Amino acid sequence: MPEMANPPAFDPSAGQRPRLPHRGPGLARRKLGALAAATVALTAASVAGPLTGVGEAGGHIDAPSSLLDSATDITDVYAFTSPEDTGTVTLIANVRPFQLPGTAANALVDHPFATGARYEIHTDADGDGAPDATYRWTFRNEDRRPFGTGPKVGPLPVNSLDDRSLGVRQKYTLEKVTADGTVTTLLRDAVAAPTHTGRTLMPNYGKLRTQAIRSLPGGGRTVATQAAESFKADTQVFGLFVAGTSGPVPGWLPDAQPLSALNVNSLVLQVPKSEVALAGDARRNPVVGVWSSVSRQGADLGQSLAGQAPAYRQVSRNGTPHVAFAVHGSTVGLAKPGGPEDRFQARAPKDDHLDADFLAATLDPVPPKRIERAQGRKAPATPRRDIQALFMKGIGKSNGSLFGFDLNTHAMNADADPSRIVLAEQLRLNLTTPVTAAPKAHGVLDGDLQGFPNGRRLNDNIDGPLIRMLEGEPAGPSARELLPDPVVRLEPADAQGAFPYLNLPHAGP
Repeated sequence: MPEMANPPAFDPSAGQRPRLPHRGPGLARRKLGALAAATVALTAASVAGPLTGVGEAGGHIDAPSSLLDSATDITDVYAFTSPEDTGTVTLIANVRPFQLPGTAANALVDHPFATGARYEIHTDADGDGAPDATYRWTFRNEDRRPFGTGPKVGPLPVNSLDDRSLGVRQKYTLEKVTADGTVTTLLRDAVAAPTHTGRTLMPNYGKLRTQAIRSLPGGGRTVATQAAESFKADTQVFGLFVAGTSGPVPGWLPDAQPLSALNVNSLVLQVPKSEVALAGDARRNPVVGVWSSVSRQGADLGQSLAGQAPAYRQVSRNGTPHVAFAVHGSTVGLAKPGGPEDRFQARAPKDDHLDADFLAATLDPVPPKRIERAQGRKAPATPRRDIQALFMKGIGKSNGSLFGFDLNTHAMNADADPSRIVLAEQLRLNLTTPVTAAPKAHGVLDGDLQGFPNGRRLNDNIDGPLIRMLEGEPAGPSARELLPDPVVRLEPADAQGAFPYLNLPHAGP
């Protein structure tokens, strides 16, 4: 993950204009004239609904149930060796997408973490699909306003998390839960960085975020914060998943990434690798599976409510990105409530192998058939054991991945019991893969073994590699020609090279 040696191509929060690559005098003026309108259209489509069959913002809403509870919608999970501290691993869960930048004029806008919910990042070291270590955040609001009324921020600028101008603060408890159910409190009443309400009321948000970073007992650190959206998408590729063609208009619209001007909430955790490796030994047991979930309190309506204590029920889940896109070829406009996408959100990885429909879908994914119908490119033969391995096994010589080498299967862990390893969707990471000085956006497919699908770094591109693998790479011919060359690429700025990596949230005056 490189330092930001070069300035981002486009930073709308700083009032910059997009920098256009030199393409010579032949660049059609009408394409440049359409840039602003295209960006607005794509942004609106990402928030409001499908654009000519193109999915909402790259699967940031992975199931119909996600529309009903934005605060628990997990957009992305990242897992990578910390580039500046290679003895640690960094795990990130982003939630609550599509947050518009704050300004003094809309200072009442607030995007808190949900209270009464459990935000969790899970790690599986032995491959049984159940968490061996779970890091759990629970939030509460501390209302310091007189009589609990009035604006949450102001009227004076907020220069510290302790300022009374920050009338409502979010505090959280962070716990670690082990496989035997032991719960250890790592932090209590830690303060989260607030929603950025604009530079007038929060002139130095970076200072507030730094104050929110907390060290953990036993090593590591964490922060709960708002951040600039980090997901790097190829917006023209979305159509390949859901319609079989790139678009909405191939070769015309710029790759104007609508998320590049929006914010999310982020939970960033950095811990020693020994905390998540099987038997505490990352050298002997290098592979760990990672996913995140959010649970809310509820009741079992299938039985009498009398005597029931409140229980937490999982409402959101995310590990490997784009499961709905790549397996079912679906997005919110195409998925049916209560369908496989919703069932996946509520299910634990340990139960994935019990869902016959999900297993069948991983062996016969939808997008290649759509591409064949739309473009005549013959879909790879089924069953697609390579795609099932991508999502449910990891990359290994003998498990159908077709990469020809062992990289991140739980079978590589010397102390794992092979009889307990199950098919389970997780983002798998090899903790011993060296950090590269020259990362490539398409990761493993382009020879960068530290990149996706060996974990996921903040600067990794997901759309292109998934389409290429769905079309049969690396065993088959390259599918790069399916990926359109954008006229102009507007992407989130590259991540920073040190904790907490994420860029500060976009904000106006």
